[in-house]
Amino acid sequence: MEEKVLVEIQKQERQLSTYWRNLHWRVCAVLAAGTAIAEILLFFVLDAASLISCTVPTYLLRYVVVPTVINGALVLGCRKFIENPKWKENQKDRMVAITMTLLCFVITVIHGAFTSVYMMFVLPTLLTTLYERKRLTVTIAVLGMVLCVFSAFMPSWDPDKIITAYYFSDILICLLVQAGTLAACWELLEFQHRRQQISRRHDMERFSLQQKVSHDALTGVGSRSALNRCFEDLEMQRNYVLVLLDIDDFKQINDQLGHLNGDQVLSELGSLLNEACGKGTAYRFGGDEFCLVLSDTDNEEAENQMRKLQEHFHQRMKTRFPQLSMTISLGIHQHQGGESALQSFRHADEALYCAKACGKNHIAVN
Repeated sequence: MEEKVLVEIQKQERQLSTYWRNLHWRVCAVLAAGTAIAEILLFFVLDAASLISCTVPTYLLRYVVVPTVINGALVLGCRKFIENPKWKENQKDRMVAITMTLLCFVITVIHGAFTSVYMMFVLPTLLTTLYERKRLTVTIAVLGMVLCVFSAFMPSWDPDKIITAYYFSDILICLLVQAGTLAACWELLEFQHRRQQISRRHDMERFSLQQKVSHDALTGVGSRSALNRCFEDLEMQRNYVLVLLDIDDFKQINDQLGHLNGDQVLSELGSLLNEACGKGTAYRFGGDEFCLVLSDTDNEEAENQMRKLQEHFHQRMKTRFPQLSMTISLGIHQHQGGESALQSFRHADEALYCAKACGKNHIAVN
């Protein structure tokens, strides 16, 4: 049961991670689009103030066209990658985080004269932390610091960038801020990991309690309380069939084989019912009494299913307990308009009584 709970929790965590990855990609797209718009607006401002130090075509090519093309290619390439089903989820997360880091690199290369833009490398580290994976966060932080240094001291794309002692000190401060951000994110991930462990333990306890309440421990089918809740839901449905069944002469089986073997018979029947339900659900509401709720089914289809169930049960019990011939009897009722779920249950119960009155191993349709 714990493994089942853990699988369900991990599934929900993957869904949350997928949601964040898509949102992370949209942030990248907004960053790329916003940068292009800002460059265009800045061009008109600088042109109006006669502050452009090169020709207009050169400015547009250097600060608008090239960065927009590169950023657009990064964002679109990333989208194509994360939509490819053959790549693993963690690889997609890594690609989005790297894409944002590269976008920051392009921006710092284009505007290297403004040392404040190097602070942008903090952003990928912060956003990557939400994936709650330490290795990925450290990788992105280190990559950001490497690209920060490379962008600061590579051959200048921006002719207005002047490297001075103050420039060195500003870059050093940027690197220290990035390192401090990584340290803070590391502590945050430690806290998140501990909280996740507590949350998982609580989820497993809650799921275990729900299982005990909603499932019959012996047979694995739904419990009586779960059947009561099912009846409430059925009030909103119209197309379903109720099947009531029990084991013929079950008391005699208990008397001859003992209660432990009798429990084994019930357990085997529960397994068969879960297999036979298809679009429906099985419930145990008495000692050897079961109810099947079959959705989108009619009487004829339900009767065919139940005949197969009778045969499978008889053959399996013949193999396990050859000294006794075990059979089941069933009553079937298709819900009619205007009936409540409880009324449908009573009609199915009447059908079961008719089947029992005809002898063993019978099916009656009401």
